Amino acid sequence: MARANFPRNGLMFYKPRAAVGMVEPIPCFVASAYNTADLYVGDPVGWVTDGSVGRAAAGGGVGIYGVIGAILQFRNADGVLVRNGRYIPSGTTYTADAERTMVSVWPAPFCLFEVDGNDGTTITTIAGARTVAGENCDHAFGTADQGLGLSPTLLNIGTHAVTATLQWRVQDVLAQPGNDPTVTRGRYIVYANVLHNWGGLPAVLGV
Repeated sequence: MARANFPRNGLMFYKPRAAVGMVEPIPCFVASAYNTADLYVGDPVGWVTDGSVGRAAAGGGVGIYGVIGAILQFRNADGVLVRNGRYIPSGTTYTADAERTMVSVWPAPFCLFEVDGNDGTTITTIAGARTVAGENCDHAFGTADQGLGLSPTLLNIGTHAVTATLQWRVQDVLAQPGNDPTVTRGRYIVYANVLHNWGGLPAVLGV
């Protein structure tokens, strides 16, 4: 019987896509009373018309602006300004500009990310997992862990295909001792295939 993979934290920065150079996260704000979902480190985000960011929905060709790399600050229900919190509760409000809900975001076009697959049935062999490289997948949302601050974001490995509008391109299986892609939460290296609000770059990279 295969040994279970240890759950990790959503999409995690792996390294820059370019062979040289550095990538820096971008400070972004979240609108007051944003209530689509709690926000976690490791969640993919899109750009909202007011200049804020919000969680990028799973599937449907929804583009990715970036991935939350840190929670910088938010005003909690007691009115206390929390820095480096575990997650941002849905509906968090603020009035003063200095108390805006802030996150840092890894820019999607320039980063490789690690992410867990969401099932242990689609891939049955290590060799089979390797063939997914170069194909695309959507992300999916499982169950978050508020106590540990673990993102619910997973790679929907069952969607892997050469469909151009799927959200993430699989680069490879993460070469790490104990990573077994034949069981739930096998770890993959991916980059964004569908981008959002990156002027000058193609919105869809394709296949």
